[in-house]
Parts: sequence; structure tokens; C-alpha cells
Amino acid sequence: MSEEKKMTYVRTAPHEQPVLKFDNRVAVVTGAAGNLGFAICKMLAREGVKVAATDLSEAALVERFRPLADEHLDIRPYALDVTDPASVKAAFDRIFADFGKVDILVNNAGAWIHRDHKGNRRFEEIPIPEWKRILEINVDGTMNCLQAVLPHMASRLYGRIVNLGSITGEVGSPGRADYSAAKGAVIMLTKTIAMENAKRGITVNSVSPGWINPPEVGVQPCDGTWIGWSGDATDIARAIVFLASDSAWYMTGVDLPVDGGRILGPHNCDM
Repeated sequence: MSEEKKMTYVRTAPHEQPVLKFDNRVAVVTGAAGNLGFAICKMLAREGVKVAATDLSEAALVERFRPLADEHLDIRPYALDVTDPASVKAAFDRIFADFGKVDILVNNAGAWIHRDHKGNRRFEEIPIPEWKRILEINVDGTMNCLQAVLPHMASRLYGRIVNLGSITGEVGSPGRADYSAAKGAVIMLTKTIAMENAKRGITVNSVSPGWINPPEVGVQPCDGTWIGWSGDATDIARAIVFLASDSAWYMTGVDLPVDGGRILGPHNCDM
């Protein structure tokens, strides 16, 4: 990269702007058919971002976003399996052809395996195929999409990348060693890629959800958080959309817990 290009980026870094700012941006969101993916796509599109919504089934995406048809948001569906490099390449080739660029990548696709009624299993009881599958989806899937988009962002000296971590990747979670290991890897990958790309105008951050209820349950009182309430997908989406905006240009390598303070430790203070 030439010194001239480096100086161009540094000199044009924004300093005074609205809380959220998007300047003709295109975003790719993986795992878009799920509750969180849907919330992220909807919120980005309502901010004027053109959104490539990706998941395993294009038909499922079309159906998922049908309730938003009256809003005329620019959300377009693409089939993409994050664990298959060929599928990732084919999807990104289509996205680049349709939009001409990608400014924002939200690596939302992920999975954990439900086992007993609490989803728990001791580490030594986890079958190797399950262990590998969790890492394949959460870690390899993130890597595949990062490698697909980073050269393009670097060539344009602009990019916003937000990966999905988890508070279990920060502090661990008994009974979920595979998921904790995978999300811990995503968080460390986030920090490393942030350092490698900081001089290219690319920020790389992660958001780590805590106790998040599905839409059919909604936000409810919760003794497991310091705030005393559970969250929902909208709470996570708000943090992701901020980090994806032009306004977050001075934040990189951050893992942002959105968890009602649960990561702070046991709720044992009545002050």
C-alpha cells in the first residue's frame, strides 16, 4: 500500500457526524433467516443500507422477509453455506456482481448443539464429530467469509466487520465446552484480524450476546443479569448496527458484551 493511500485514509477519517451514519453502504449478513439475522438485516435496511441476506436456503429467506414487503427495504436473498468455501465464493461472486461492492460483513451464522434439557454435556462426553461440527460452523464459517471479503475491502481502504461472539467465549460455560471454545476462537480471531487490517481502513469487532430470549418469549425479568432483565434480538442488533456504521470508525478489536451485565459475575449484591 502506498504512503499516499495511507495518508488519504487517515486525513479523511470522520470526526463529527451523527450517532449512526451510513454512506451508500452494502452489507452481507450470514445466518439471516434466524431471529438475530432477521433483526440485523431489518435494522440495517431501515438505515438505508443495501443488504445481502444469506443463509442455507434462498427460499427460506424469501419467506422470512415477506412480512417486510410493504416497507420496500433493499434486502436480497442469497443461498450460502458458510462451512463450504465453494458455496461462499459462489455467493460472494453473485453479491459483488449485483451490488458492485461489500462495505459491511456481519458474521452472524453460528450454532450450538442442544443436548439435555439445558443443552449441557461434560467435556469428556462430547462426541468428536459434534466437537468438529461446532468449530466448523462457528470458526471455519467465520474464516471463510472473512477471506472472501477482506481483499476487496483492503483494495477500497474501507470495511466494517462484525463477528458474533458470546459471553461463553469470554468466561466459559460448564456443559458447553465446544461452543465456548469456538466463540473464544472467534473473539481472538476478531482481535487479530483487527490488528492486521487497522491501516487499511477496516475495523473488525465482535458482539457477545448474553441471556437473549426468542421473540415468542420476549424480554422478561431475569435473575441471571445485573440489570434484572433478559434481552432480545433487537438489543444485539442495535450494537451490531452501530459497529457497522461509519460512526464507529475509531473502534476496532473490541468484543462488546450485550448481556445485561451478566459477564460481571454472580448476581449477589443487593445495593
